[in-house]
Parts: sequence; structure tokens; C-alpha cells
Amino acid sequence: MSRATRRFFRHGLLPQLLVFEAVARLGSVTRAAEELHLAQPTVSLQLKKLADTLEVTLFEQRGRRLHLTGAGHAVREICNELLRCLARAEEKLEAWRKPKSEVLRLAAEPESRAVAARLLADFCAHQPGVHASLHIGERAELLERLAAGTDDVYLFALEVEGLPAERRWSLAHPKGREVSPSAALFFRQALRLDAPGARANNASDIKEGKQWISRGSTTRR
Repeated sequence: MSRATRRFFRHGLLPQLLVFEAVARLGSVTRAAEELHLAQPTVSLQLKKLADTLEVTLFEQRGRRLHLTGAGHAVREICNELLRCLARAEEKLEAWRKPKSEVLRLAAEPESRAVAARLLADFCAHQPGVHASLHIGERAELLERLAAGTDDVYLFALEVEGLPAERRWSLAHPKGREVSPSAALFFRQALRLDAPGARANNASDIKEGKQWISRGSTTRR
């Protein structure tokens, strides 16, 4: 680890940067202290520690207001980037924090096992809060389950001459049953994964909250 990197790993640097951002934005130690619910001496001390750590002058006093130096403007840009990074981190981690009751039940024929596993793995990677399961069964069984509405999504193998097995498949949903949010997401992701840059044959049938059954192929044209 370089000396420059070690400098930013010092204890308390993040709180110091947040204090600095507030002072730089408000132009006043007093106002920053009020916003952060800290005592003014504490804010002033944090600013001094930050300046000592970075070995630069961050502010200059002009009358009753503080003004950023050139180095101060650079540090403020760094703070803004840091805050945006933290906001993105919050968004990415939110799916793992909130427990979801969403469930996706996928059923597929043996010939489509590999495709089903691939689509389900991609879906789970993008929707970590959804509990997904895969049932493999022969067509006769799947048709019975489809009629009974046992599963959320069904993946059938298609007999299309000239196409490899991994591209011969179609998705279906039980007729007379609303499409759950997780099933709608699965359909959209499956179509995007299978047909990048192309329009899938049954893409127009996907309507969340509607009753429908898909009969078109989702393979690339």
C-alpha cells in the first residue's frame, strides 16, 4: 500500500470529509455544526485534523465567511464523488437488506434443463431477494401442471429444424391467472438474455397483472 493510499485509511477520515462537505456547502462552521448536530469546537477540530492529514490548507477566512482554497475545491469534488459512490452502494445493497416474500416457480422439460438453469441463474443474480425453484418433468406432466396453475412459468422445448437445442424453447404462463411481479421480471430478463439486439416473438404478450398465455418462440431470429 502506497503512502498516498495509507493517508486515506487513517482513522476518522470519513467523518472528517463529511464535516468538511457540510462546511464547504454552507460556508459556515456554525451552520454546519447545527446541521450535523455537533458542537462548533468539534467541527473546527475535525477540519483541522483533515487539513493536517491531507497536508493542505482547505479554507481561508474572508470577513465572517469561510472560502475554499484551490485545494479545498479539489477536496469538495472528491467528497461529492464519495457521496455518489455511497449512494450507489446503498442502492446495490438494498436488495440484500430487505427480505422479500416473492417466489418464482419454474417448470421445464428435460430437453430444456440446461436452458432453464441458465435463465434461472441469470434471474437470481439480478433478483437476489426472490426465492426461485426449478421442477423438471415430461411434457404430459407439465401440461397438467400448466392447466392446474401449479407453477409460475413453464419452459417447453420446441421442435424447430436447423436450430441447436439451446435455442429451441418457449415460455408460457398459466391461463386465467395474474402474472406475478417475479414472473413478469423473469419473462423480461429471459427475453433480453435470449435475444440481445432483436425482438423476441412473444415479447408483446408480457403484461404484468394480466391473464395470458405465451405461445411464441423466444429464440433469436
